[in-house]
Amino acid sequence: MTGFLPALFASLAVATVLAWLMRRVGIVDMPNARSSHATPTPRGGGLAVMTGFAAGLILLAVDAPAVAVLLAACLVCGLLAAMIGLLDDLFTLSEGLKFIALLALSLVLAGVSGPVDWFLVPLPGVIGLAGSALFLFVLINGANFMDGSDGMLVVLMGPPLMGLALLDAGVIGASAALLAAALVGFGLFNAPVLGARGSLFAGDAGSLGLAMVTGGLMLAFAAQDGPSRVFLVAILILPLLSDVLLTLAARAKGKVNLLKAHRCHAYQLLIRLKASHRQVALIYAGLGWACVALAWSLSTVPSWAQACGFVMAVAALALGHRQVRRRAAAAGEDVYN
Repeated sequence: MTGFLPALFASLAVATVLAWLMRRVGIVDMPNARSSHATPTPRGGGLAVMTGFAAGLILLAVDAPAVAVLLAACLVCGLLAAMIGLLDDLFTLSEGLKFIALLALSLVLAGVSGPVDWFLVPLPGVIGLAGSALFLFVLINGANFMDGSDGMLVVLMGPPLMGLALLDAGVIGASAALLAAALVGFGLFNAPVLGARGSLFAGDAGSLGLAMVTGGLMLAFAAQDGPSRVFLVAILILPLLSDVLLTLAARAKGKVNLLKAHRCHAYQLLIRLKASHRQVALIYAGLGWACVALAWSLSTVPSWAQACGFVMAVAALALGHRQVRRRAAAAGEDVYN
């Protein structure tokens, strides 16, 4: 592998320039009852992330054919997922069509990048493939659900990607760093860093495409040595998936329609409790980097110790999630819709 630094710079530069352009020509996201923004804001910035990542991959010289196939599959599936998101942004696709298309892409990428054939015990091939595809499908939909506040996609996906780059010294880690660099270029305009509010949204093209590539890289990392890596991947992505799954569980307990759109994820409840977008982004960034530190510290211990660390992290996040919901309920907020 050669050309990493030029590739890294290309990912950052291309994403930054395209994100700047998308602010002027992007599809406008109009506020609605579930929005956390009050003024029309350009979206489609996710295309800048995907294009920046592609530019970096072109400059990244990969010698091993199998790895080149893996990266090509991640990029193609990510671009197709981004295209589905863009079409949905433009024309509002049917939920059934999106479900089938994203599930098909998840199965294809799971087959190429994995599948992971170990989780506590060795798994039969079919179960490993189904589980790997389910991981991808949940991740890309979860990223879409969580991309509802300035900088959220950046702080939820950036730390896991950098964590993957720290844990893997090969091409997978380098590719994760390229994607993180492209995400930074977009984040300059999406996260509340240049102002109190972001000025560009990722759109479905960004959340779906970014999560598809991230998930593919994570599966490839875990599949190399399942017993020593599965729980590391789970820890890295925990801040995103825990909010999604714990919110789902809370709404199920509240006996509400789980298919109905809502705004009661923990980050949304924090905003409804008058936390600023910047404060919420900083909270989730802190959680993300804490999970990176935990995964790094557990990277050389046995899998049973990694599993214990994962359980403790889940317990801590579940406790925090519960406290946010209690505070919101005490403040008179509807914590189920």
